[in-house]
Amino acid sequence: MKTRFAVAAALLLAAPAAGQPVELPPVSYPELPIRANDAAGFVPAGWEMLVRRQGDLNGDGARDLVLLLKMRDPANIVGIPMGHESRRLDTNPHLLLVAFAERGGYRRAAVNRGLFPRPTVPATGDMPPGEETIRLERGGLVVWFEHLRGWSSHRFRWQDGAMRLIGYDDSGVSGGCMTGTSINYLTGRARLTAGYIDQDRNRTVWRRLNHRHRPSLDEIELDEFFPEEAIAGEPLWCEAPAGG
Repeated sequence: MKTRFAVAAALLLAAPAAGQPVELPPVSYPELPIRANDAAGFVPAGWEMLVRRQGDLNGDGARDLVLLLKMRDPANIVGIPMGHESRRLDTNPHLLLVAFAERGGYRRAAVNRGLFPRPTVPATGDMPPGEETIRLERGGLVVWFEHLRGWSSHRFRWQDGAMRLIGYDDSGVSGGCMTGTSINYLTGRARLTAGYIDQDRNRTVWRRLNHRHRPSLDEIELDEFFPEEAIAGEPLWCEAPAGG
């Protein structure tokens, strides 16, 4: 079983207890400005800036800008019937912006809305996007997600005129087995690990990738992105205990 599928299964099991999925109110995503004098100039009316990060992302030595934005529309906060009570679910969408520093301001380089699907149930165990979601490391952008029983991250770098995916990592637990995936799209290899959480030994194997398709930040959508499918061979899982 793949780590991501194991985590997804756990979320599905939690969904009935949290209420049935809701129909999301329709939203219209704004077109962000091509250029702005400062970070506030990229924030549309009715949206707020959740996270701001600065660092050199295109190798010119200037401090570029990464913003995580969230819509603030009361119409997107819906009530979920739960027995004799009702729970409020905030389905407001997010936008991720990368803008490069230039003389007198910033120029839009990439925008993404597909990495942050709007929630349809109030209790999935996933941490909502926030300060820990956006990280700048070694000249690249890392988008980090904490799930019910694990975590995942996507690493992007400016290459060939776009913020390209260069790495993917995840780790999760299901049935006492902790599995991990680390994909390097630049080398075309992946490291898979598996081991029971109550044992010290882990299995580690290296696999090649069937392809090196690397979506850009503008293109990637979390609901349609399954990185493990690029890995050759069968998924790695914990070996049955001796005598089991």
